Amino acid sequence: MRKTARAASAAPGQLDSLWTLIDNLDACFYVKDLDGRYRFANRALGVAFDADPADIVGRTDADFVDVEACDMLLVSDREVFASGARLERDEELCMPDGAHRVFRTVKLPLFDAARCVTGLCGISTDVTEQQRAVEKLIERNTLLDTILSNVEISIYMKDIEGRYLYANGQVLKLLGLKLEDMLGRTDNEILPPEQARQVIENDRAVMAGGARSGIEESVFGVDGRKHHFWSRKMPLQLPGQPTCLIGFSTEITELRGLRKRIEHDRITDSLTGLANRVMFESALDEQLLMARLGNTRLAVVMVDLDQFKYINNNFGQAVGDGLIQAVGTRLQQCGVSIGSLARLSGDEFGFTLPQADTVEEVACQVEQIRAFLSQPYVVQEPPLHLTFSAGIALSGEDGNSADALLSRAEAAMYSAKDNGRDQYRFYSPQLGSTVAERVALERDLRAAMGSREFTLHYQPKMRRDGTVAGFEALIRWNRPGVGLVSPDQFIPLAEQLGLLLGQGRWVIDEACRQVASWREQGMGDVPVAVNLSTSQLASAALPDFVFERMRAHGVADGCLEMELTESMMMSDPERAIAILNRLREGGIALSIDDFGTGFSSMAYLRQLPVNTLKLDRSFVRNIAVDAKDADLCAGIMALAHKLDMDVVAEGVETREQHDALAAANCDLFQGYLFSRPLPAAQATDFLSR
Repeated sequence: MRKTARAASAAPGQLDSLWTLIDNLDACFYVKDLDGRYRFANRALGVAFDADPADIVGRTDADFVDVEACDMLLVSDREVFASGARLERDEELCMPDGAHRVFRTVKLPLFDAARCVTGLCGISTDVTEQQRAVEKLIERNTLLDTILSNVEISIYMKDIEGRYLYANGQVLKLLGLKLEDMLGRTDNEILPPEQARQVIENDRAVMAGGARSGIEESVFGVDGRKHHFWSRKMPLQLPGQPTCLIGFSTEITELRGLRKRIEHDRITDSLTGLANRVMFESALDEQLLMARLGNTRLAVVMVDLDQFKYINNNFGQAVGDGLIQAVGTRLQQCGVSIGSLARLSGDEFGFTLPQADTVEEVACQVEQIRAFLSQPYVVQEPPLHLTFSAGIALSGEDGNSADALLSRAEAAMYSAKDNGRDQYRFYSPQLGSTVAERVALERDLRAAMGSREFTLHYQPKMRRDGTVAGFEALIRWNRPGVGLVSPDQFIPLAEQLGLLLGQGRWVIDEACRQVASWREQGMGDVPVAVNLSTSQLASAALPDFVFERMRAHGVADGCLEMELTESMMMSDPERAIAILNRLREGGIALSIDDFGTGFSSMAYLRQLPVNTLKLDRSFVRNIAVDAKDADLCAGIMALAHKLDMDVVAEGVETREQHDALAAANCDLFQGYLFSRPLPAAQATDFLSR
């Protein structure tokens, strides 16, 4: 009945066209009966089996494929016969040429009029190349996922609704999730509410803007810590796919921590933990603004430890650092209401007194702080006793900027130090001009180091018979725009600035050079004396440097003399004596300058390895007119001779002074009666005469 109906509804030409179409399909089209025998095979199946389609009809798969493939096909055929339902699956076959091919097969049952299965119709499409392409794609995707999972960047994709489409290993590790737990979920379902809200807002802004964007984000990880990221996000449009968002987030948690530490170090003193000058100036600007708004005055105080360099040189940096820390702690515990507190530099501290309404209250509070600071410091045994100098500047009358107030407080502090230390000073305009001169002097002095602005002048030491016994080398500074500057004006400042040690080395080398020059000019070995500084005498490296310079210039023993004052030795007599003994043993002549003006001189005189005493000019001045001074000078000279020392009288300006000294058996004379200090060329002429 069906065949008749079909024939009635379709003309023979149409059927021929249909079979022609089927025969020319790229897919294999075939019909099988219940025994698995082919009842129809199109040309594509003939090509696959390497047989004529007519030869395939009536035969089974066993005639064309291996046993394993044949069994597989038979199983699928029987499944269709038994179920009477459509079946679709991939079938891998070993073809007659030995090649393995994969077919995407659809098998449909064929029924008779009674709805009984009589066979099947199959369409098998060769998808071998497509499958290989898919496998390669999967392989590439697996490789890409492996790479992305191991880079130290969080990479993720989200759809327009914020659902995760992909997340690499860094994301999964951060959140402690598996990929299947993330896919399809949103940040609201994964992150804490506040963080999720911020991330979602950032994503929406990127999608709305349609361009790449960079932003800093924070996420709590599975470790309970807050992780900070710099995220680059952009919209992504893949072919045939809806727009999604792709993000790359680099963790900057450590970088942020480093940035905070750098900022902390920038404004904090590492030794005391107090604010440094940068932070102090910033806080001072704010306090000054508040003072102006409140129509009040603010006091800025700068405090400096007296003789801190001596402590560092003699007790070591560890003791010095401990002392600085202790002072910082005391300033925080002093009982006075301090606004801002900072270690400004070295041994200088600055603070404000916002609660002091009058000058008298400021002075009272500063004295209270100084008294508290002056209590003994147990940083070693025995405890150290310190004094402090302070400078005070007031806003309104002294300036209204942080920099100006600090400069003026510093000027007042230096004035306190220059006038005896252990006191405080308020800034005044008159003090400002003095400080300006000091600042200019300090600037020029620093610039002069290493230049040719320094020179030595030489003042002769004369014997009783009028011959030259040697010279004292005295440094002079040819300051640009000023001219020659005497040592009294710049040596103390050079000592405070820590420049004297280098300057002293230059003097020693230049003096040795001059001794060698006079010897080369045929004038023999002419002794030259140089003045030592406290910092030089505290340096254990001094003897080795002196001996090396003497060898370099060929200076004979006894031709280089060193003069030191009593006060220099009194600070650390044992150390000084040890260094002096080394110098004496190395052929250096030693003399005590300004003898009689120091303290405890007799207690150490017999221990000092000195050759000469220099009688201070204060004793010489009235020796010819004052019997007491004459007796005192005679007593000193007699004592020196008893100790086998020579005596040089300084400041001899008149013939009467010379005769009185000679009558008291003085050995050598030095002063304007014979010559002022002379430049090297004039000293050479004096020596030759």
